[in-house]
Amino acid sequence: MAISFQHGIDLPQSPHQVFTLLADYSKVPLWLKRCEGVAKQGSGPNKVGDKLRYAYCEGGRHGLMDGVITAYEEDRHMAYRYYDKMMQVIVEFRMEPNGEGTRLTHHIDITPHSFMAKLMSPMFKMKLPKQTIQTMENIRALLAKEAA
Repeated sequence: MAISFQHGIDLPQSPHQVFTLLADYSKVPLWLKRCEGVAKQGSGPNKVGDKLRYAYCEGGRHGLMDGVITAYEEDRHMAYRYYDKMMQVIVEFRMEPNGEGTRLTHHIDITPHSFMAKLMSPMFKMKLPKQTIQTMENIRALLAKEAA
């Protein structure tokens, strides 16, 4: 059973500015604190089907997850599916014009697969809202810093 959470914020930056930040994988560790890096396998512009590698550190444990871009509509929508032997994580961002700014919505689904991940599900469910809200505030702060 998937553990899901969605959170939205209003930003003064345009959908293009927000999309550009989120699409720059070198900047993911600046707004997603447990991320050590995201690397695209291959070259060229990002597109649906491109393979990714996500390196993270959670609770002192380093890990890698394989990933794939599942949606990529410039200035509107991007989604990814990351997976390893423990779980699958679906990450989605939607950008909608909101006045002169953007309404950014972030949705996450975590589906535990391994016995250990299923045991940890209550902890994931408890931590996910706070982590997602903090991530969105980190995005807000980074956009403001880049605009200054």
